[in-house]
Amino acid sequence: MTKQVAKVCMVPDLYARQDSNFFFLSGSDLAWNLLGSHNEGLLAASEVAKQLSYLRMKTNKKLFVDAQSGFGNPLNTYFTVKELEHYGADVVLVNDQRYPSNTKTPKESQFYSFAGRVKAAVDANSEADCEIWVKLDCFDSYGNDGLQKRLSTAAKLGATGALLNGVPNEVVKKLDVNLKLGLVNPQSLDCPSNVEYLFG
Repeated sequence: MTKQVAKVCMVPDLYARQDSNFFFLSGSDLAWNLLGSHNEGLLAASEVAKQLSYLRMKTNKKLFVDAQSGFGNPLNTYFTVKELEHYGADVVLVNDQRYPSNTKTPKESQFYSFAGRVKAAVDANSEADCEIWVKLDCFDSYGNDGLQKRLSTAAKLGATGALLNGVPNEVVKKLDVNLKLGLVNPQSLDCPSNVEYLFG
């Protein structure tokens, strides 16, 4: 059965969406709440961690947290994951964008830069109840083959899931990968059977 993941930014959001068992702290939405812009590249990792700490104090439900493009290079990614784990993230998402991230106008990072950040995130992951996922925002840039390549690489490096943004349902249905899958704002109600989480 597909699980619904509710977007949250502020503590009142937890109460407004208390029927959900899964929450997502989105960088884009947090930037809008704090800065009046959907450009998450304007945020510092410490701002995301601080907001996560407020949410964690008020819920023990599963929290997915947007670590964007690791806030820089693989070393930045390593310490970002450590910080988000410390403040209670259950799933840390590292995307495939160039730093700084902007989900509204994503720019694809070089493949080896993406792989390096995923490897750093997995190496930083020391909490048994925290997972590392990738968030793939740049499907329009690299297409089907690039998507499969990134998913396969993420799985080999130790990531356990992938959140797909802007990937058509017919493409998702044909994916062959050993990862948990989530979809952001699916294009239709006909959710592919291989998708475990819907983020909306």
